[in-house]
Amino acid sequence: MQRIGQILPCLLSDCGIENAVTLKFLRKNWNSIFGFPIAEHAFPKEFKNGILFVTVNSHSWLTQLNLLKDEFIAKLHAYKVKDIEFRFGRIYINQKEKIYKQHNLTLSSEQELWLRDITKNIKNNDIKQTMESLIQKYLLFVNQINENIIKNQGEHHV
Repeated sequence: MQRIGQILPCLLSDCGIENAVTLKFLRKNWNSIFGFPIAEHAFPKEFKNGILFVTVNSHSWLTQLNLLKDEFIAKLHAYKVKDIEFRFGRIYINQKEKIYKQHNLTLSSEQELWLRDITKNIKNNDIKQTMESLIQKYLLFVNQINENIIKNQGEHHV
């Protein structure tokens, strides 16, 4: 009789569960693995047979990331990524929002007050909500940059 520890990896691999778990992990940790600005323009879509398929939201980024393909593979080797295919496509908003939530990026009270003040005179609710959403995303983006700058400065001083 074989032990479960010997059988389980084969079962996970045969059923594709291992690929799904790896993809879920990569998606969850994408921003911490690559950071800004790569996480803003690229997101893992599928992982199959050791190949990671990454959606890229602009042709210029697609070109740049293809030039960095070997670096990506080296960085993701520990996750059993043997190759990467970058493909042009849309990165859906909920994927990016997950990145922001994962790192607990929020607006400061001053930013929230400023946001309300800027949009308070907009009468049309649809336009107001759209403007608030755009400004909020911009501010979160700025907060992400500032967080990365502070983090990188701390790494250089150690």
